[in-house]
Amino acid sequence: MSQTNRSSKPFPIAEELLRALMVRFLADLMEVTGDPKNQDDFQVSLQTYCDSLQPWREPGDGPPNPRAAFSLLENCTFDETGEYITVEFSPEAEALFRAWLRRHKIWSEAGLNTAHAWLN
Repeated sequence: MSQTNRSSKPFPIAEELLRALMVRFLADLMEVTGDPKNQDDFQVSLQTYCDSLQPWREPGDGPPNPRAAFSLLENCTFDETGEYITVEFSPEAEALFRAWLRRHKIWSEAGLNTAHAWLN
């Protein structure tokens, strides 16, 4: 997985670590949103998750006037084998990812973050 950084502020972490963190962010997002077949519940869960990241957002993280409704991904492509995926976050999703990184860091430093079994 790779990611195009649309902001002028580069991520201060290595590309390999960035990819791993992006996967964890997207996995967390998929975990909390549940079954996408029930669109109403999915939307409520997604909004609740996005709202939970607001305390960790900083003004320079995303666009000054975020769209009220936006896609998380601007682009998503698979290679010819289907094994590798490339995603490009929307500006708003990148802001959420940065907020997630901050929250994750604080929780980890406080000993409140536990690793999922599949990460061990």
